[in-house]
Amino acid sequence: MSMILSLFLIFIFGYLGYRIFSLLHIPGGATTGSLIMLAIISSQGFEWVAMPSFLTSFFQVVIGAMIGSRLNKEQIPTIKSLLVPGLLSSAWMIFISLVVGFLLAKMTGMDLGSALYGSVPAGLFEMGIIALSLNLSVPIVTLLQFFRVISINLSVPFIVSHFKKWDKTEVNYQIKVDNELTTNTTNTNNNTSNNTNKDINESNNSGNNEKKERANVFGVLLSLLLGSIGGFTAKYLGVPVGCMLGSMVVVGTLRILGAPLQEIPKWLILVTQIMIGGSLGTTFSPEMVTYLKSLLLPVLLFSIFVVINGIFIGFRFYRILKWDLATALLATAAGGATLMTLVAIDINADPVRVSILQTLRIVIILIIMPTLIMRIIY
Repeated sequence: MSMILSLFLIFIFGYLGYRIFSLLHIPGGATTGSLIMLAIISSQGFEWVAMPSFLTSFFQVVIGAMIGSRLNKEQIPTIKSLLVPGLLSSAWMIFISLVVGFLLAKMTGMDLGSALYGSVPAGLFEMGIIALSLNLSVPIVTLLQFFRVISINLSVPFIVSHFKKWDKTEVNYQIKVDNELTTNTTNTNNNTSNNTNKDINESNNSGNNEKKERANVFGVLLSLLLGSIGGFTAKYLGVPVGCMLGSMVVVGTLRILGAPLQEIPKWLILVTQIMIGGSLGTTFSPEMVTYLKSLLLPVLLFSIFVVINGIFIGFRFYRILKWDLATALLATAAGGATLMTLVAIDINADPVRVSILQTLRIVIILIIMPTLIMRIIY
C-alpha cells in the first residue's frame, strides 16, 4: 500500500469514527472516534504504512499553536491571579501521576515510560502523539488516557450538577448571572431604536468584514509559521517533544505580548485530531489487544482514582479560595480545557476561570513532564 493511499484511508475511516462518536455524543469524538475505528480495523491484522516523521512534526506544531493561541493579553490579570493555584494543582497532579505510573508499571508489568505517560493528566491528544514520537507503547498510553478522559467527562458533569445545590456561593453566583442577563435585556431594549441606523451601515461594514477575514487568514498563517520556527528550533536543540512545546511557548508568549496571531481554525484542529487519532489506532495489533484485555481492571481502578483525585482538589479550591463549587470542580478535573469549559457554560459556572486554569495546567505539565519522565526512564 502506498503512503498516500494509507493516509487517505486513515482520514476516511477516522472521519467515519468521528461522525459516529459525535452522533452518540461521546466526548472528544474527533480523536477518540477515529482512534477506536482504526484500532478495530488494525486489531484484525490490517497493516498500515507508518506516518512520515515530517507530518507528525507538523501535527505537533499545530497542537502547540492551538494551546498557545488560547492565551491573550486580556487574560493577564486573571492568569496572574490563577498562577499560584495553577502551579499548586499542577504540582499535585504531577506527583500523583508519577506515583500512579510507578504503581501501574509494577503491578501490570508494562514498561515504565508508557505507564508514566499514560498517567499524565494532559490529554489523550497530546500524550498520544508524544508516545508516537518517542516510540513508546502507543496502545497502552492511549488506553490509559482514553479511559481517563471518558470517565472524567461522563462523571464530572453529573457530580457537579449533584453538588451544585449544596453550594450557597453558587446561589449568589446565579443571582449575579441573572442580574447580568436582566441588564443585558434592558440594554437590548434600549438599543432597539438604533437598529435602523445599524442596517444602513451594514453595507459599509461588509467591506470591513472582508478585510478582517484576510487579516484572520494572515494571523493564522503567522501563528503556524512562528510556531513552526519555535517548534523546529526546540527539536533541533534536543527538547523532548520539541515541535509541540516550542510552538506552544512561542505562540503563547507572543499572544500574551499582543502580537496579531489568530487562533488555529476549527477545521484544521479537526483534521489534525482525526489524523492523530487514526494514526494512534493503527498501532494496535491482535497481540496487543489480547494484552490490553488483561489491563482493563487496573485501568478501571486508575480511572476511578483520577476522578476522585480531581474532586479532592476541587473541594480544596472551593474551601480555601472560596470559589463556587461548580467552577472549582470543573477547573481541577483532568478532562481537558475545551470540554470542561463547555460544561461550565452549560451550568453557569465561571468559564473564564475554568478555561484559563485548565490551559495553565496543560501548559505547565507539558513543559515539565517530558523532560522529567525522560530523566526517570533513561
